[in-house]
Amino acid sequence: MPIFGKEIPESQICIIRKKTTKHDVLDTLINMMKKNPAITNHDLFKKAVFDREEVTSTGIGGGIAIPHVRMDEVKEITIGIAIVPEGVDFDSIDNQPVHLVVLFATPKNKDKEYLQLVAKVMQALRDENLYQRLIKCPSPYHVAICLNND
Repeated sequence: MPIFGKEIPESQICIIRKKTTKHDVLDTLINMMKKNPAITNHDLFKKAVFDREEVTSTGIGGGIAIPHVRMDEVKEITIGIAIVPEGVDFDSIDNQPVHLVVLFATPKNKDKEYLQLVAKVMQALRDENLYQRLIKCPSPYHVAICLNND
């Protein structure tokens, strides 16, 4: 069983090894996830992610951000992950850099499943060992192996 409760395709995992911004990290994740057929309107998806982030930062502290959108143009829950080893300013509640960004794209009618997955992700990431292993992974392949086959 995947650690996050849902398998995450390698194509939806990236490692950003350069100095970057919150906007660029989100843009990279959105562009990767656009290839998933579960997201039927790419422009609305991008707008929804950035609109949600403007309301309040999804940087929850502890080096983690969990941006999320719920919309009709998403047909099944999809997760993208960005690892930023150097950290990125995400306007987190603890004012610390974010190293792990987990983007959820969810259909409006899947609230229960979405909440269960978010809880599973949060519980998994409380494990400092897992968090450290993820941010030290050398490639998206290794992140996928770590999350999907642990």
